[in-house]
Amino acid sequence: MNLVHSRAAERAGETRRPDRTRDDGGALESVWPRRFDLREIRAMLGEEADQVVCDVLARGVNAPLWSLADRGGKRWRPTVSRLAFLVSGGRAPVPPRICQVAELLHTGSLIVDDIQDDAVERRHGPPAHVAYGVPTALNAANTAYFRALAILRYCLPDAPRLRALDMLTEELFAAHLGQALDLALGAQLRQSRLRTSHYFVLARAKTGALVRIAARLGAIAAGGAPELEATLGEWASELGVAYQITNDLDDLATSMQDVVACRPTYPLLLALEDDGPAAAALRAHFGTPQLTDTDVRELRRLFSRERIAERGRAAARLAGRRAFTAIRSLPDGAARTELEHVTHDLTP
Repeated sequence: MNLVHSRAAERAGETRRPDRTRDDGGALESVWPRRFDLREIRAMLGEEADQVVCDVLARGVNAPLWSLADRGGKRWRPTVSRLAFLVSGGRAPVPPRICQVAELLHTGSLIVDDIQDDAVERRHGPPAHVAYGVPTALNAANTAYFRALAILRYCLPDAPRLRALDMLTEELFAAHLGQALDLALGAQLRQSRLRTSHYFVLARAKTGALVRIAARLGAIAAGGAPELEATLGEWASELGVAYQITNDLDDLATSMQDVVACRPTYPLLLALEDDGPAAAALRAHFGTPQLTDTDVRELRRLFSRERIAERGRAAARLAGRRAFTAIRSLPDGAARTELEHVTHDLTP
């Protein structure tokens, strides 16, 4: 469930994103502690559980996620949940755990994505599966998914909790369908069967899902009307598209690992759709172990001639405008204004 975690974006985008989008919303530790409380473990696993069990779980379940969280990350999803709560009529203080649910899911998804990509680096360090082994890392990520669902019991009364669980079921299914497309569509690149229209299906599913979760969960927690939740979901989908295209362009400007990995990114699909010299060069390099400096220079020259980066930024700006249009129907006030600022800051 890859939620906008281009490694090039981590290198190039961390300083580009303005600080006002970052909001720990009560801190990730409120939903994913560094070690589980013994009383909670005994309530789930039985009175025989002791401190030894908690120590083992701290190393094998809690630590793999913290190995990533402690290295930073943009953490703007809590901001989305907070503002969605407020714009939907919720009163401060915003429930801090609600603001961390999407961030916990995102962190778990990073671990799974790195396993699927056979990644060797994440946030300037080893991915969880390299540091802890694939079985431990995968189990920790899956545990985080279920922990996110369980957190709702502590945050929401029965009716909104059921509404939130239904929403999470829908969005997590969409996210995994999007990840399946991301994993499978790369094989179609050489065959010229893909179009930029396919990209929007993928991005709204894969990238938009966790943004929608953050936004919709804030609205649900506030008791917001379904039409407000739907509007926030539409905004989140378009913000996800704009953000993903921007990250794709970051890779184009730095490592070009998406070419080597044969990923269906927006700039690559744009070049292939043109079916010009850049497309021919791409097909020759897809799946190669690595690109030489000469290969990179030639690809960049061809991309520049076909204005791939400029056209990609234009597509991201257009998605951003669609996001702005969506939230104009939300109640006027400080929360909506902040959502507009977030939209501006996360799009070109």
